[in-house]
Amino acid sequence: MNLELKHFRIFATLARTLHFGQAAEKLNMAQPQLSRLTTFIEQEVGHPLLVRSTRKIALTPAGEVFLEQCLATIGQAEQALHLTRQTALGLSGNLSLAYMDFAISGPLPRILRAFKAKFENIDVKLSHMWSEQQRGALLDREIDVGFLIGPFDNPEISTIPVSRNRLMAVLPETHPLSNRAVIDLRSVANEPFVFGAMSKWRPFRDIVEKVCLRNGFLPKTIHEPFNSDAIFGFVAANLGITIYPERPHSMYPRGVIVKPIEGVEECIVTVAAWHKRNPSKILHNFTETVLQYAEP
Repeated sequence: MNLELKHFRIFATLARTLHFGQAAEKLNMAQPQLSRLTTFIEQEVGHPLLVRSTRKIALTPAGEVFLEQCLATIGQAEQALHLTRQTALGLSGNLSLAYMDFAISGPLPRILRAFKAKFENIDVKLSHMWSEQQRGALLDREIDVGFLIGPFDNPEISTIPVSRNRLMAVLPETHPLSNRAVIDLRSVANEPFVFGAMSKWRPFRDIVEKVCLRNGFLPKTIHEPFNSDAIFGFVAANLGITIYPERPHSMYPRGVIVKPIEGVEECIVTVAAWHKRNPSKILHNFTETVLQYAEP
C-alpha cells in the first residue's frame, strides 16, 4: 500500500467538509489536484469511498469506516510526536531510582516531591536496593539513579552528596547509660550490638567498625537483621544497642534513646549517583532537582 499520513489527512478534510472546493481551500491545493488524490486513495483502498453527484458528495459505508480509521491514525501519529518530543525534553517518560534505608529518612522524599511537582508526567519507578547492589546496577545501566552510601569512586559514575549524618548511639530507653548527655564508645565496648546483616550493610558496617577499633574494641554483634525497622525493634526489645546515622527524631520508634557519641566526627554521606553516559534528559532534569534540594 502506498498511502501515507498525508493521504489520511487529505481524505479526512474532504470527508468532514463533503465539498471539494472547501476542502481544497483548507488544504491549500488546487481542486483538480485534490480530485486526483482522492481517486488515488480510492484506488489504493480498492473500493469507492465517495458518492459523487453534480450537487454534492457523500460517504459510502466504506468511506465512513475509512474516515474513522483515518482520524484514529492521525491521532496516534500526533500522540507519538507529542510523546517523543516530551521525552526528548525530559517532560515525559520513566525514571528508575534505587534507594537504601538512610536515603528515605534523609532528603530523598523532599527531592521526589519537588521533582514530581515540576515534572508530573514522569513515572518514577522506585526500588529498594542495598548500596552494593546499586553500584552494580548503575554500572550495568539497570537503573538511572541511585541513592547510596558514598563515596562511589568510579570514572564512569557521577555523584552528588545529598546528606551527611553523624553517627549516633541508639540504646534501649531502660539502658543504664540512657541519662548520659553523650556516650563514650569505650563504655559500651562489652555490650551486645545489633547491626544490619553484613551481606547487605557492609559499607556502613566497615565505617562503624573502624570507629570502634579506634576506640579499642570490635563490636560484639549478636543480631543481624536486614532492615532498619528490625534493628530499632531489637534495640527497643533490650536485645542490644546499635550505632546508626542521625535521622529526624520522629522517625525513631518508641522504646529507644538516641545519644551523640563523644569524639566521633565521622559522618555517613549519602550520595546520588548516575552513569555519566546515560543520555536521558529526564535524568538531567532530576539531577538538577537534586542539586537544589541536597543538604549542604
